[in-house]
Amino acid sequence: MNTLYRNYRFEDFARDERFRRWVLDNEPESTHYWTEWMNQNPDCADTIKLAKAFLLTLENDEIIFDQEELEQITQRIVALPEKPVVSFWKNTAFRLAASILLVVGVGFGLYKYLSTPSLPLAEVDDSFLPQLTNNYLESTNQTTVPQKISLEDGSTVTLYPKSSLRYPNPFNASRREVYLNGKAFFDIAKNPQKPFWVYTHHISTQVLGTSFMVNSFADAQEAKVEVKTGKVSVYTRKDLEKAKETQQNVMAGVVLTPNQQAAFSKNEERLFKSIVEAPEAVAEAPKQEFIFEETPVAQVFKFVEKMYGISVIYDAKTMESCYLTANLSDESLFDKLDLICKITHSTYEMVDGQIIIHSRGCK
Repeated sequence: MNTLYRNYRFEDFARDERFRRWVLDNEPESTHYWTEWMNQNPDCADTIKLAKAFLLTLENDEIIFDQEELEQITQRIVALPEKPVVSFWKNTAFRLAASILLVVGVGFGLYKYLSTPSLPLAEVDDSFLPQLTNNYLESTNQTTVPQKISLEDGSTVTLYPKSSLRYPNPFNASRREVYLNGKAFFDIAKNPQKPFWVYTHHISTQVLGTSFMVNSFADAQEAKVEVKTGKVSVYTRKDLEKAKETQQNVMAGVVLTPNQQAAFSKNEERLFKSIVEAPEAVAEAPKQEFIFEETPVAQVFKFVEKMYGISVIYDAKTMESCYLTANLSDESLFDKLDLICKITHSTYEMVDGQIIIHSRGCK
């Protein structure tokens, strides 16, 4: 049984996915779970009752308990001492106002908006993560389209459906830290004195100022980080746990630059560095610069590196007699490489986020 539930207020229960499945869907598994939990925690009965009334009232647009009973429950809950727990609704007066709104039966529209269920972050084991300050907010995207979140430092996060982001407001004085369960694109405001960390269940990413995608659901077998601009360092959960145990300030991570990605395999518990599926140009150039005529292949590879920010490794001595005549203005990176290799009788492979050219030369 989840011991964190003992610290929950009624509004925290109302946002919990497992609790909502029991109250609103009458799901057998959830019903069994909550029946046992209440038997083991009878002192939480009032909180459970109010949370249940809250959800059913929102669902049916009518009060399901009589006013006297709701007032008694609310008075007992408000009289409880404060517990040291971080909640989405942190202010006691706000919780009391919510109870009063329930009693008088108004405010349905507002509460339908605020009570959007979050992913069950309470069930995610994030004990290895640093404590994210008490002044945090939590956003969950329950829609079918990405949603944009603006952070107080000027950074923006595009949160994808079925994803949840926990973030402090404001950030602390030395670093910016958020916790993600799901998929999000980050566009981080530069601040070299204040690193930005994205923690997930499987991997964590450190940046100073860049844009990148993180896809890491707690229950998934894989997680991935893709870099669009700038540079990031990616660490596994094991890296963080080891650093925490040994109190190390320096960790070994995977460094990514534009058009590179790191994929984490839960089975192998390691990161694999590679090139993203559809690399994009990181520099602008007119189309005529992609037109080559008897151009030494060394210049072509140098141009590719500049345009895509990806290293091209080849034997310059072996390919010194290779020249290229071709129009590469409309091709993707991989189509460009296919054509270059076809003309120069070469092959290529991608290793550790780099392009490796294999050639016997052009003599």
